[in-house]
Amino acid sequence: MRSQLLCLKKIKKNSLTANQLKTELQNLKAYKDERVRIGDAAVESNLLSELIDLCKPESGVSHQACWSLEQSFLLHEKSCYPYFKEIGALYEMPINSSGMRALCKISSILSKKYYCKKESIVKPLLTQTIREQMVEGCFQVLITTDKTANMLMRCIHYLNLEKSLTGFIQSLNLFYFKN
Repeated sequence: MRSQLLCLKKIKKNSLTANQLKTELQNLKAYKDERVRIGDAAVESNLLSELIDLCKPESGVSHQACWSLEQSFLLHEKSCYPYFKEIGALYEMPINSSGMRALCKISSILSKKYYCKKESIVKPLLTQTIREQMVEGCFQVLITTDKTANMLMRCIHYLNLEKSLTGFIQSLNLFYFKN
């Protein structure tokens, strides 16, 4: 354990490589300060694309990567804008509930910004496809676990404001409240 901590301290923000990123994620526990450090280092080292790839289930560090991606988004939101398409695709993958909670936090923030009355840079960046992927992923979490229902319902509520998704969302809401 001590050697792992020493290894983590030796890696400077700007010198993180893709291999080091995966190693860091393999050793990552659920402590917020470490998730923040790795999320920050991934952005500072221009490794967001690699971090997103590691969010995929086959990586073996999927949920740890999702935790760190959430922190990357919270700390460096604008740096994540070019990757919305790749992030949106994650919502359709079978990521475990721990990783999906982190992704759902991102979608909750984005949907709130997208549907607020003020102009926002995210509005032209969040395509209909990405918004539909977010709804599908959030709803999948909603029907498989009740741990994040409040946040997910808020996200689905915001996305319900979209006229083209209204029928789909109403069906989802009926299903959720019926069961």
